Amino acid sequence: MPECVLRSLQEGHQKWASDPATAYETDPEFGKRQELNRESVAKFLGTGKNNICLTDNTTMGLSMTLMGLNFSPGDKIVTTNHEHNAIKSPLQVLEERVGLEIETQPFPACDSLSEIATGELLDTLFPDVPRLRGASALCVSHVYPGTGVRLSLSALRHKADELDIHYLVVDGAQAIGMLDLASSTDNIGSCDFFACSGHKWLNGPPSSGVLFIRNENIQPPEFYPTISQRMGEYASQTNDTEASFPIAKALQMRGCSNTPGFSAMLAAIQYAKDAGGPAKIERHILKLSRKVKNFILSRAPHSMVSPHADEGLTSGLTVFFPFQWDNPESVFRDKKTADTVVSELLHRKIQVRSIGIPDAGISGRDSTVSYAIRVSTGILNSVSDVEYFEQALQQVLLRVG
Repeated sequence: MPECVLRSLQEGHQKWASDPATAYETDPEFGKRQELNRESVAKFLGTGKNNICLTDNTTMGLSMTLMGLNFSPGDKIVTTNHEHNAIKSPLQVLEERVGLEIETQPFPACDSLSEIATGELLDTLFPDVPRLRGASALCVSHVYPGTGVRLSLSALRHKADELDIHYLVVDGAQAIGMLDLASSTDNIGSCDFFACSGHKWLNGPPSSGVLFIRNENIQPPEFYPTISQRMGEYASQTNDTEASFPIAKALQMRGCSNTPGFSAMLAAIQYAKDAGGPAKIERHILKLSRKVKNFILSRAPHSMVSPHADEGLTSGLTVFFPFQWDNPESVFRDKKTADTVVSELLHRKIQVRSIGIPDAGISGRDSTVSYAIRVSTGILNSVSDVEYFEQALQQVLLRVG
């Protein structure tokens, strides 16, 4: 977190502690309704205040969404085998409790993923077949944490419409702060629901997140305000007041939230604006990520997992399998080797991550996993940071195997 974010978080907690009752009830920055902060986040994302609910994290936003939608037994949900548990867990609950039919589409194998094109990938994942057509929801990620694949939101919208899928629900945990969510290709307005986190690429505090809801007037019985104190507002409505209480406002009213954290997230947003705004930050992050990708490709192209040939699929995440530096054809996919590389780099003050990737074609819960290295290039990184990483990685990989 930048110092301005840490300072905002500390000052917010001190202000709250000095008079919690007033802070909760009437303070414009820390109050339970969060009107001011929701408005500020909405402007940053290019949408309206009543399209925004501030949450604790992406998982909370996705749970609000999937548990709130009025699914019926036999409804189909289309998803992939690379989704985070934030999507998989509520879908499993609904599968067992409601009787949803979950159609899990497998990603292509890692060996072919790095050179695939956007159209080919989307047609492979979501082909126009009767089994997928007319599903109730398409539940996918914007940027996949295990591979670095970025799926364009406009392309996902087009695919959902092509398959006559009603709702597009997106896990955006790896997007806000990395990508420009007001751009034409990745506009948040392409989604029906988009949940994201303020503590990752945005560099905000923990327990700060955003849920975007395209239809601000969506109401029961289509959508219920779970994790909320305001169901009574809908149960007692007359025809004259039927559209008077936006669902995002209802979801925001849920007792005492991490309002100092929401305020500090706004400091992170201001930091991003001062750094040039989302479009400039995206260019910076992707430029550094391209440098990392080119370094790996120059030595061991067969080890690359993340897409690199189609710029539309690239993100600030670069994923590759460890390999022997002096024998780059020797690639390792086991957890022990990946963890060793992570540990060795951490000793050199470089933080990367060992990440598990479900094998292609496996949709069950007991699928086998290959382990790779994930490198994130953020707003605070520089070209010299990447060069230092390249030198350190070479030293570490000389010892692998």
